[in-house]
Amino acid sequence: MEILESRTGDMAVVHVVGRVNSSNASELDERLKKLVGAGCRGIVIDLGRLDYMTSAGFRCLLRAERQVQDLAGKLVLCGLQGLTLELFEVGGFLEMFITATTREEAVRQATVT
Repeated sequence: MEILESRTGDMAVVHVVGRVNSSNASELDERLKKLVGAGCRGIVIDLGRLDYMTSAGFRCLLRAERQVQDLAGKLVLCGLQGLTLELFEVGGFLEMFITATTREEAVRQATVT
């Protein structure tokens, strides 16, 4: 797994590449925790190049969602496709997150005014 990140003010875009599983999900969890701790109220997680995610990865996203909501912020997922999209659909996770088709749309939705 590779995590790429960019920040502008209180907005962060995190691009997750590869596979998220029990052996590396803690890295993603810590990265998202740091962003929230640094005051990021808008977080976009781009999953366009995610190959696979286990339940450990889903737990990470759910924790981050709660933490961002506690700051009155928004977490938006984008780039869901293929097997990753199927996993979100089957697990009922699409109803738990705000999703967008493109990164630009996700940034607009995550912007907190």
